[in-house]
Amino acid sequence: MRVDQAVILVGGKGERLRPLTDNNPKPMVAACDKPFLEYLVLLLRSNGIRKFLFLAGYHGDKIKAYFNDGSNWGVKIDYSFEEKFMGTGGALKLARDKLESKFFLLFGDSYLPINYIKMADEYTNNKKKVLLAVYDNKDDTGVPFNIAIDKSNKLISSYNKGKNNAQNLNFCDAGVLVVDKEVIGLIRDKTPVSFEETVYPELIAKDELSYYIAENRFYDIGNIERLKDFERFILTKTIK
Repeated sequence: MRVDQAVILVGGKGERLRPLTDNNPKPMVAACDKPFLEYLVLLLRSNGIRKFLFLAGYHGDKIKAYFNDGSNWGVKIDYSFEEKFMGTGGALKLARDKLESKFFLLFGDSYLPINYIKMADEYTNNKKKVLLAVYDNKDDTGVPFNIAIDKSNKLISSYNKGKNNAQNLNFCDAGVLVVDKEVIGLIRDKTPVSFEETVYPELIAKDELSYYIAENRFYDIGNIERLKDFERFILTKTIK
């Protein structure tokens, strides 16, 4: 099955990246003189994805001013703007009418260099509502384990940010999902609301959340050191 749309959450303030984010949305922070979000667009385009939906909030106008309709990158970009902070779940629900029946969901501060076509094929084969990319931290990302997969290879739990309420955590959420639009119905109307904290547990309880083991590590720009880590990765890819 082909998944043609990438929905990217780009509304973060990036408080741990200040002063770089004082007047700039987190995904637009420069890495090697190019906005982080641009690397993500190029990665997805190289995997055949041409349709994008940016879920914007904080200084979202700067994202639109830079990317516009995406034609300079050979892609098509649409936008959904939140007027106030709604959380990842709220932003996704707000954009419901612009979502395709199946779509990739990504975080605009995380870069996962994998084969997205292969992940979409895995999604088709497992017949679950959501497929989550996970990573085993064999190359330390600096992100603590937050997903538990048991000995029978079943994803059994995730934990809320700051609340380590799961046992035997052995993988990291790698920040990429394939999602069936139907799961938007699980998001509460009251905002702000987290997609991860609200929807993951319900999907696990219904055995509708499966996983895809990422073949490469992910990079996030949650703080200055991780941003530098991503820049070092980019330099290894561009210097021959």
